[in-house]
Amino acid sequence: MRRGMLELCLIIIVVIGIHAERLMHNGSIEGRISPAKASQSVIAVRGNDSVKVTSNDGHFGMELQPGEWNLIFAVNEYNGFHGMKTVKIQEGKHVNLGEIKLSQ
Repeated sequence: MRRGMLELCLIIIVVIGIHAERLMHNGSIEGRISPAKASQSVIAVRGNDSVKVTSNDGHFGMELQPGEWNLIFAVNEYNGFHGMKTVKIQEGKHVNLGEIKLSQ
């Protein structure tokens, strides 16, 4: 019984370690959409992988794996997309995109 509990604890520690290692290799981006109400959703796409966040009063941020990502800004008025911005994410780096002006 004790050996089984010890093995279970070791497995849990290994799984946590693997996830922590993976998260340490991610990068992050942030930016501000102008006008703030133009887009509520920002979608990052790379191959078959995608991450979607909602902007908070125009501000957005997300953690992404290293690589080249396309950011898509969903335009509220037309229920469509404004366009894409390509961003290169490097391991452990933070990218501030600053102000992103969207035309309505």
